[in-house]
Amino acid sequence: MVSRKIVISNSTGLHVRPAGILAKAAEQCSSRVELIAGNSIANCKSILNILSMTVRCGDEVELCCTGPTEAQDLEYMVHVMEEELEK
Repeated sequence: MVSRKIVISNSTGLHVRPAGILAKAAEQCSSRVELIAGNSIANCKSILNILSMTVRCGDEVELCCTGPTEAQDLEYMVHVMEEELEK
């Protein structure tokens, strides 16, 4: 397992559109991708799991990947969270 903490910079947090982008990106990963916020853990391949966390701008979350390509998957998901959610 590899993980990295990220502060959500998207001005609206992880609402429907960014959660959809995140879930679609996680589907491309062969690893299990989880988002941890507070006491909640969400499977990132499920938009409903992500939305249920009600992550807001400025919240710190931890992104965890477990699997055969975990390091590459983590880098990809961090890129998506830091660069793609604002578009």
